[in-house]
Amino acid sequence: MENRLENLRIEIDKLIMEKQPDEIRYYVSHLYGVARFCTLLAMKRNLNAEIAATCGMLHDIYQITDGIMDNHAEKGAERAEKLLIKMNAYNDDEIKTITTAISNHSDKSKVQEPYDELLKDADVMDHCFYNVDFPIAEREVFRYKNLLMEFGLNSF
Repeated sequence: MENRLENLRIEIDKLIMEKQPDEIRYYVSHLYGVARFCTLLAMKRNLNAEIAATCGMLHDIYQITDGIMDNHAEKGAERAEKLLIKMNAYNDDEIKTITTAISNHSDKSKVQEPYDELLKDADVMDHCFYNVDFPIAEREVFRYKNLLMEFGLNSF
């Protein structure tokens, strides 16, 4: 049986491996980290773990391919849609769910659809748990505190 998520990872890894060594480390760590946090949150929130992990693997695709952070969420959604259609393994509803989450993941202040929120939260978790000695970005503090409460953790 074909595994869509593993096939997607092969495609993303090809893009990452074209980068410089420090970028490779960052993208591998961040994309796989966000994908794993997406899986955890999906299990906790009764969402589809595979679709959630797919969102995590693709959420920064525009930054990888074009090296540009500006509007990377919206442009990344377009790039992700093209890749998912090319893979011919996802249906239209799944592609819409994934690309909407990617498009909205940078706006951490709004509350949107369940997969949008899951991806935003997984992104925050990866930023905050990468190195707990690093300061937490002001725009992520509120979400981070809510995530700690969701998991029954008291420290901040």
